[in-house]
Amino acid sequence: MYGALVRLVLKPGKRAEFLEFARWNIQVVRDSEPGTLRHDLWEVETEPDVVYVYEVYTDEAAFERHIENEPVRKFGEIMNDLVEGWTMVIPFGHSVASNTVEPAGQ
Repeated sequence: MYGALVRLVLKPGKRAEFLEFARWNIQVVRDSEPGTLRHDLWEVETEPDVVYVYEVYTDEAAFERHIENEPVRKFGEIMNDLVEGWTMVIPFGHSVASNTVEPAGQ
């Protein structure tokens, strides 16, 4: 598996717009990306303008297919309007253990 965890700090007043966009992206993922195993948004009560995005793919090829979808291309256009900053909490990499599937090479 291949994935990452990203922390997004949203601009003040942009949370609802971001979540509407993100839900559209997740629907596209659900409908047309069998190689995307997880694409979750998490919030933490003590960080009201922060959203964590957890994404997991079967492999790097599935990730490459994901970044070609319409919402990801659109996000590239509107990101500066919605997001103040972001941090790769867990950079993209390969899973070494999971309850979901056996990692390659094991």
